[in-house]
Amino acid sequence: MLERDLPSDDPQSSRRRRWTLALGAAASLAVLYGGLCKALLFRNLEYFESDLFSSLEMSWSWYYAGRLLRDNAYGYPGAIHNFYLLPFFSPLTIPLGAYGLIVVLVVLHLLAVLRVARAAALELPGRLALLSGLLCPIAYYVFDNPVWGFHPELCYPPLVALLAVELLEGRTGWAVLVALLIVLVKEDGALLGAAVLVAYFGGRLWSLPAGAREERRRVVRAAFLSLLATTLVFLVGMAVLSSAGSTLASTQTTSSPRLLKALRILTLTLTGEARPLQRIRLLEGLTGYAFTAALILLPLGRRLPRGLMLALLAAPPVIVVLAVSSAVYRFELMMWPPRLALLVALLVAGLAFASSMRTRLPSSGSGGVAVLVVISWGLQLLLLSHIGYSPWPRLDTWALLRGGGYRASTVPPRELGFLRCVAARLPGGLPVLPLRDTLPVFHRQSIVLPGLEAHAWHPPRLRVVPASVAAAEGTACRGPQVGDLALEAECELLPLVEDCGREADP
Repeated sequence: MLERDLPSDDPQSSRRRRWTLALGAAASLAVLYGGLCKALLFRNLEYFESDLFSSLEMSWSWYYAGRLLRDNAYGYPGAIHNFYLLPFFSPLTIPLGAYGLIVVLVVLHLLAVLRVARAAALELPGRLALLSGLLCPIAYYVFDNPVWGFHPELCYPPLVALLAVELLEGRTGWAVLVALLIVLVKEDGALLGAAVLVAYFGGRLWSLPAGAREERRRVVRAAFLSLLATTLVFLVGMAVLSSAGSTLASTQTTSSPRLLKALRILTLTLTGEARPLQRIRLLEGLTGYAFTAALILLPLGRRLPRGLMLALLAAPPVIVVLAVSSAVYRFELMMWPPRLALLVALLVAGLAFASSMRTRLPSSGSGGVAVLVVISWGLQLLLLSHIGYSPWPRLDTWALLRGGGYRASTVPPRELGFLRCVAARLPGGLPVLPLRDTLPVFHRQSIVLPGLEAHAWHPPRLRVVPASVAAAEGTACRGPQVGDLALEAECELLPLVEDCGREADP
């Protein structure tokens, strides 16, 4: 019985409301804590690779550069991927920089866990199982995304959780809206959406009694039309991507050559014509996916076989996407967080559909699910340790606040204070070229990446250079120096930062 069908004074309704509040509060605290730790990790310079800063540039390039999906790493990443959701993040990234991307992830996860906590289509054991998938160690590994910090694909798990609940509760308008957001994340969002729909309609057909022929025909018709729509959306997206790269192929990397190269490598690997190491890596990656699926779905308990069957039914397009996208890197990055984000998202949907009250299968009870969650999470920690990741130092707020043992501790405190002062004084979007180890300090500015200056939309107006480097000739003026660092900038910028040399403070 749905929550809205229960009278307000019904004991079952009151109990459900209490559990909804408890689950929502506990899950929200977990998400907020994870977001706080991620923000502290960024402040400690733990996210320093190019893709985070590429995402920042793409989110605000329409504002600062007057160009859509422009960055300083690739030129026009829109010729490589359809990252059309990123510009919608600009109201947060323009004032907050990289912290705006963290806020986006936190807000999406908060919306997802709160929606799951009050999902009328799921009983308490089902909501526990679904929340365990959204908040499990592997999901945190994806959310953390060590070294890189952010990729648009990290939005997939919470968005798919929202889509799954809206589908289960028959809220078509909201489901279409969430599906549109998933499509805008990246070009493979349409295939992920199709996989979720396969799992959803497969679960509905499985739950129908044998004699419900008319209902079965309606479900099959709805499934056909939905999958046709997502297929057309995917084809249109790929056509747009190919068109965007056709005029840029001579100046930068584009999608079509990358895709053809990936398909060739995958074909050679599957036929045994590539190096044996590539096939070993592919098999190891697929094995990792199998373990990931089994462990995330484990809290289903008695409904685990149904969850596994739905996952097997829906997974092929997602596995193909993961294999093709990993082929460019010779299958070294199959367990990379942006890759796992697609798989985790699909498994979250499987948890929702297998836990639905329509399944008419006995659940393991709340206590049994809680025990299975503990077992699942413990085994996930072992799997993560096998790939070299431990969440504990990433969740230690005391250590993060002190900064010891993180990348920030490798920069002399006075120099780091000097750079933070400079970044705070400069206007947002100003093109700067920092030293590689300190890129996160200038996250509100437009970072010109060392070695990729040719791809930047504007030459750097301020540079951080080693103090031992002689002043460059031309219009740049030498700025303040602290320790082994000095500034070179357009002369009119120096009054903004000249006090930072004196105010640098650990």
